Amino acid sequence: MKNILIGYWNDSSVTLAVFIVLSVMCNGCSSIVPPTTNSGKKYFETFYIGKEGTQNFIKPILFKDERSNEELILDMTFRYRNAIKDSAIVNFSIKSATLYKTIDSLKIANEVIQAKSSELELLFNEKNKKGFTSRYSTKASLQEIKEIYSNNTWEITIYFKNQITRYKPQRKTMRAIDAVRDNVFIVM
Repeated sequence: MKNILIGYWNDSSVTLAVFIVLSVMCNGCSSIVPPTTNSGKKYFETFYIGKEGTQNFIKPILFKDERSNEELILDMTFRYRNAIKDSAIVNFSIKSATLYKTIDSLKIANEVIQAKSSELELLFNEKNKKGFTSRYSTKASLQEIKEIYSNNTWEITIYFKNQITRYKPQRKTMRAIDAVRDNVFIVM
């Protein structure tokens, strides 16, 4: 029996057939891997917290003021379970040549709705190579935040000592807003 198998193996047509079958099988197995999808997970994290539902952390996204080249970096945290009952914690950092010791108010808006807050808490100020970083925190209506995520044409306005600074989203920020809307706010 062994001699018969060796004889078949030495036949070039059998060797070629075995090679083709093995090649097809190997290529077939490698194509079973599903294609990657852009689920947006790099823009948010969701944690199950028991009876309270889930806690969502929207990772920092960048906005810029075109006049002064200041940067505003925004992140949010909120909890959700079956109904919108709570507020969202909105944190932001301003990287600027100006030291923001007190901010009068913050407005986050799109073409349809706006969320405003004048109860801003200064978390810290620090000096860096390019100027200062000022970190603030406030609360906003989760319902308003959900509606703001309905489109990516945001404008964030800071009112500071009778000055108004407007920050616009960058292209990458617009993609992040869309991803968060399509993966987080869509289930609310």
